[in-house]
Amino acid sequence: MKTIFLKFDDQINEQNLVLSLGFFDGMHLAHQTLLNQALDISHQTGKKSALMTFSTHVLSFIKNQKFLHLTNLDEKIKKAETMGFDYFYVFEVTPDLVSLPPELFISRFLKCADTVVVGFDFTFGSRGKGNVDLLKASPQFQTIVLEEMSYDQQKIGSSRIRDALAEGDIDLANHMLGYRYTISGQVIKGKGRGKYLSFPTANIDFDGYLLPKTGVYATLITVDGIEYDSMTNIGDNPTFSDSKVSMEVNILKFKSQIYGKTVHVAFEKYLRAEIKYATAAELIQRMHLDEEETIKTFKKMRS
Repeated sequence: MKTIFLKFDDQINEQNLVLSLGFFDGMHLAHQTLLNQALDISHQTGKKSALMTFSTHVLSFIKNQKFLHLTNLDEKIKKAETMGFDYFYVFEVTPDLVSLPPELFISRFLKCADTVVVGFDFTFGSRGKGNVDLLKASPQFQTIVLEEMSYDQQKIGSSRIRDALAEGDIDLANHMLGYRYTISGQVIKGKGRGKYLSFPTANIDFDGYLLPKTGVYATLITVDGIEYDSMTNIGDNPTFSDSKVSMEVNILKFKSQIYGKTVHVAFEKYLRAEIKYATAAELIQRMHLDEEETIKTFKKMRS
């Protein structure tokens, strides 16, 4: 797969592409259905496939707000490559791009397309004035629109996944994603408190990701391509009156040194809320119970 970064005044040289267009945060089940539809058309027609997306969330950029993603750009690229796309286009989101009239967006960037595949609620161009009707009206390409997909009688979408994660409803989030919600990051130096508590932890740099609700989770962590059972605490460690939120992973039956490594933490189950304990001994007792619950969770999952 060839990855190409685009500025607002760039031109695309390829022709007759089957082009999937969207932000695709989370690459969830609805996104996967859309992308697979584009790939199916590509295979049936013998035309090259392409995924076209944006470097960051356009509305957050306009509002000058930090965007916390479900999947970062590197993850999107890896997933697209695994799926079998030929091209991956990334628009650099700038004031010039977000002010581009939708008609100019079409004439400048979509003339490479034979077929454009989008979701029913996709908008683009200045103030989001471009929509699926404008795409359908273009004689340059065929437009395929994926209609709303639902789970449990509600729309599958990034916003609903975010709400589920904020509530600690990992099961619902994972169902809509089609995989376990995963945060990737480098193992960084922490306070070393976990080792003191006999539960050594890997402190993960989660910058840029949307964190699930504070609390303790049963998780799977991948280190150097190998997956291990683990339990993860997200929060500010109220027992020790920390002021900064951290993500700390205790890897079961693991003693190797992994500082500096990039790991991948996949969330399986929310175990409990973060609690302030009167003493470290009470916290240790609770952590042993968390460990038992984590072991039971994965034993049940594999049975």
